[in-house]
Amino acid sequence: MITDFANKKALVIGLARTGVSAAKLLSKLGATVTVTDMKNERALKDFSSLLPEGVKKMFGGHDGVSVADYDLAVISPGVPWDTPLPASIRTAGVELISEVEFAARLIKKPLIAVTGSNGKSTTTTLIGLMLKTAGKKVYVGGNIGPPLCDAVGGDYDWIVAEISSFQLEGIKTFKPRIGLILNITEDHLDRHTTVSAYVALKARVFENMGNGDTLILNGDDNKSCTLALPEDVKIIKFSHAHHSSSCAWIENGKAIVQVDGQRMELFALADLKISGAHNVENAISAGLAALSAGVTPDTIRNVIRSFKGLPHRMEPVATIDNVAYINDSKGTNIDATLKSIEGFNKNLVLIAGGSNKGADFSPLAMAISKHAKGVVLIGETAKAIKKELGSFERVEIASSMKEAVIKASLLAKACDTVLLSPACASFDMFKNFEDRGDAFKKSVTDLTGGD
Repeated sequence: MITDFANKKALVIGLARTGVSAAKLLSKLGATVTVTDMKNERALKDFSSLLPEGVKKMFGGHDGVSVADYDLAVISPGVPWDTPLPASIRTAGVELISEVEFAARLIKKPLIAVTGSNGKSTTTTLIGLMLKTAGKKVYVGGNIGPPLCDAVGGDYDWIVAEISSFQLEGIKTFKPRIGLILNITEDHLDRHTTVSAYVALKARVFENMGNGDTLILNGDDNKSCTLALPEDVKIIKFSHAHHSSSCAWIENGKAIVQVDGQRMELFALADLKISGAHNVENAISAGLAALSAGVTPDTIRNVIRSFKGLPHRMEPVATIDNVAYINDSKGTNIDATLKSIEGFNKNLVLIAGGSNKGADFSPLAMAISKHAKGVVLIGETAKAIKKELGSFERVEIASSMKEAVIKASLLAKACDTVLLSPACASFDMFKNFEDRGDAFKKSVTDLTGGD
């Protein structure tokens, strides 16, 4: 295992934001760095211009890469682990690690790692705000915001990182002081192939944790509850109802915590400004992490009362003719969308669809039939979702976001809600979920003739 990177020959696979950060840090540490990417120089110019002098660039494919020339390879999360180049690197015995593993070997401050299928960004942001409000110097990054490599050498008390399954593929020594698994639901099967492989990757967040570390789990989540947990790690479970194994739960409209023999109110549900049962879970898990890091309940409550949520996550956009328009573009898998629509009672018009990640759409179709009065489908999964909906009558297919919003507005009546919660990735029509959400917001603005 390499811990001294001076004079090492390092290959960075995949550029973009993560690859730039890894290449900069490797260069700073004295390594000879090569960056390779399947995209060409023109497509990568915005990132390529940020690379330090002396970094060799091999763009437009990996054909010229000789794996035997390198001591180490750092892989970006967007590059699948089992594609030919990473596979050949492992076969050659060259150490292959993710960017978060590379950074973690050099970070000396305690780390809070948040993983799960849904809610990671909101929970990570809340934890960071709670620690900052408590007067701590905090770095928030990973899968949200700046890469973890940018934290190396910084003056921080805590590192708070959102960690994806893609990043966990390439860890070896990555070890949080506090780890969170918010939930595990079917996702990314286009890359991980099986649910069991995906679950196993999420469990890697605690594989190096030990005595003195804390693991926070969702006691209501079936897959999280089947994990083989480490014996010497402090386990804190949260749930909606009070179970014998739960340390946090909802009681009389309040989030109650009982840890180390102390019972306290964490916050009142009425104080939470972000809607949905899933956001109650996010707030509780963030509060538990902050408590474990020494933050007081008063500080946690103050943050909960002031936090208005992140863009593209059940984000109110406008109310037009008494119809509410909500942007939940971050609903990139079926479970996320199910949680977003469960509070509606046939007063919902849903806009859904996008890139196919290999999901089973039958649970989505059942939920739409129960909660929605109409649905507008977009993207490459539109026909598959429509097929699952069967006899559900009010189904429209749109070729653009603008058309989808117009069709949804015609299906909606006063006191209804038009919700963009796609249950799919965005890459068939958009750059990312932010681009998709922005297109929705612009299309809603266009309904009123606004600029």
